[in-house]
Amino acid sequence: MKIVESLLDKLAEKLNKHVQGRRRNQAYRDADEKGSSFSVESMISESLTDLITMNFTLPVDGDNERAQWIDDVADNYVNTMLKKSMALGFLSGDSVTVPSYNGRSIDNVVVDASSFEILSAQGDSITSLVYVIDDRKDKSGARWQLLQLIELVPDDNGTYSNVYRLYVAKNNTLMDGVSPAGSVASPWFGEYDGDEWSIPGVDRLLIGRYKSHTIDPYAPNTKKGVPICFGSSHAIREIHYLLDQMHAEFALSEKAIIASKTAFKKHFNDDGSSSTMMPRGADRLFMSIQGGDADNPTIHDWSPDIRFEPYRAALEKQLQLVEKTVGVSSGIISDPSNVSYENVDNVRKSQQKTMAFVNASRKVAQNMLDDLLYAWDVLANYYGISPQGRWVPQYNWSDEYVETFSDKQNAILAGEAIGAFDAADYRAFITNEPPDVAKERVSEIQASKATTIPTFELGA
Repeated sequence: MKIVESLLDKLAEKLNKHVQGRRRNQAYRDADEKGSSFSVESMISESLTDLITMNFTLPVDGDNERAQWIDDVADNYVNTMLKKSMALGFLSGDSVTVPSYNGRSIDNVVVDASSFEILSAQGDSITSLVYVIDDRKDKSGARWQLLQLIELVPDDNGTYSNVYRLYVAKNNTLMDGVSPAGSVASPWFGEYDGDEWSIPGVDRLLIGRYKSHTIDPYAPNTKKGVPICFGSSHAIREIHYLLDQMHAEFALSEKAIIASKTAFKKHFNDDGSSSTMMPRGADRLFMSIQGGDADNPTIHDWSPDIRFEPYRAALEKQLQLVEKTVGVSSGIISDPSNVSYENVDNVRKSQQKTMAFVNASRKVAQNMLDDLLYAWDVLANYYGISPQGRWVPQYNWSDEYVETFSDKQNAILAGEAIGAFDAADYRAFITNEPPDVAKERVSEIQASKATTIPTFELGA
């Protein structure tokens, strides 16, 4: 990643711009170890992302073609890219999603903090950004990198344009006069229509950004986000040490037989050398050996007890320390067996830190989605994908990580007793039917069960 940062710095210098918000590095990181080893940072980033986005939906309402098109794009993004955007934002501290139109559909490219740099910003709103689109090697082994600059540039009529520029680098050196579309030497020959284009009439950069809300006390006003494990270096290092020690002890604790050399025999080779061999035959393995007795056996086994529980307890404490430094309650990556789930009140009390983290993260995610919805709408206008029309997004976040089915059921039944809910509300909850359908079915059921109260005549 240092090569990428160096290349982005070179492009910033070429453009006479200054890279903003370079974050301070952690003392110890294991984010790059996923795939080859065990990554605590990846585990907690992805676990929290799964918790935050649990059963999340983003329906877009509207009775026109544009609303339906944006609903399809949003649904695809939520199902395929949202978790990636958030997890990389947690893991690297920052991520941007750059949407574009490929002639058939919307492409959403997610870039983590190590592959983009901020060249200018107004508050947390980026106005100039450079990132690495692609990295390839040709047959000769040369490394080619394609970079894109996106800037918000004022127009003459008082609005702004999104300006895109492409740059090519070879072996970490920017290539002057080499364009992706016009140079056969470039591995992207023919994949791009031009080196610079713009989309007018916008009020922001056409990107979505997920910036981690973790605080770096040494740079509280940094333009770039901070990884959520920024304060967890010591605990993460200790976890890897304990895992290595546990592995070493398991290896050293393998059962072995220790015997006197007299239990073996020598085999003399033709070249005069000799080697020690185990005697043949099972009976020879258990024969009595001269000099050995019951009180002083010549052969004994090596099978020490493995100290698994002390290691497990030490690992558990370090995992809980990571959770505390991230700012969530125990049970995200540590053992959740000590958390009581008897009722929703107990769960909420034990998960207050996690709930605060989830709420803060969802606000950041919703801002990112607002920007992406705007960008998709602008792209639809610019490329004439669908006629303009009014649309309204609905952010449906789920609280099922702290509420069970029984908790919700009891709440509705209690509400029905005081007149806050009715049978249709209960049916809609159980069957997930639309409210009008649930109300109609309740009426049908009540009508079918209605009976006439019988009357009795008393005899004279």
